[in-house]
Amino acid sequence: MLPNLVQQHLDFIVFILALLGERFLPLVSWYHPNTFLSGVFNALGKRVYRKKEAASYQYLSSSLCFILVLLVIMTLVILLVEFAYYPELLAGLILYLSLEWRTVESKALRIARLLKQNQKATARELLKPLLARQVDKLSNPGICKAVMETLILRVARHYFSVIFIYLLLGPMAALAYRLLTLIHQAWRRDRLPNSPFLTSLSWLLFFIEWLPTRLLALTIAASKASKLSIHYIKHYGRHFYQTNSGWLLSCCSASIGVQLGGPAMYKGSRFDKMRIGTERLPQADDIPVLLNRLNQARGFWLLVIFGIELVKIIA
Repeated sequence: MLPNLVQQHLDFIVFILALLGERFLPLVSWYHPNTFLSGVFNALGKRVYRKKEAASYQYLSSSLCFILVLLVIMTLVILLVEFAYYPELLAGLILYLSLEWRTVESKALRIARLLKQNQKATARELLKPLLARQVDKLSNPGICKAVMETLILRVARHYFSVIFIYLLLGPMAALAYRLLTLIHQAWRRDRLPNSPFLTSLSWLLFFIEWLPTRLLALTIAASKASKLSIHYIKHYGRHFYQTNSGWLLSCCSASIGVQLGGPAMYKGSRFDKMRIGTERLPQADDIPVLLNRLNQARGFWLLVIFGIELVKIIA
């Protein structure tokens, strides 16, 4: 009886094990496959990128590059799944390797502790690998704001969106999306945010993330300061440089009661991004509060997923 029950619900059991593994047994970055892939993608970007070429060339070259890379990797993985004795376990491994939250959460808490101990230089060094922007001259509130923004965007892209796509379209679609985010992240390291080389990939990710990002934003808005969150979405989120990010930052700004967004430096160039909110600047104590809000939203949707699976079992 028990083996039959396990076999019938093996997909969901593997899904739970992948979430637990990412939470309690996260891989260290220096031997995580994503670190190796990011290095490969960064090298490919440098090989293809031509700064002096026209924008049309950069659109085409970057599009062909990430499409070819995606096709090669996905073909190899699909062939591996076809010959796997337990493809469900391989799907769980793909999900486990695609999720990224616990490591970022731990770094954010460590940065908050360093700021409380007035170790600003060490906090900047710990923050630098998480961002494409310059952090060398950030003040304490600037560091807190940068940490909070990367937490918000990473939980949306590297956790919530991955699970959403995995459950809706399957492990192969989740893997393809995660590879695209890794390529985008690797290419952003050496280029300005408005580089034509990033445009086609940025738009593709925008459309993929449109629904899961807004679901997460509305979940955060429902937990606290709902009216203010909607007000911020109307006045800030819809006019932000990237509306997916604008929705998330607006809801989190209203929920925590701090100001987010604002100008940022990339490769010596200043980008005047919109400030979101009129409240005080963030402090180190606001980072754990934000993590609590994000974990509440994550817990809510996991309960929804468990409830749906329970209904299936009973039915």
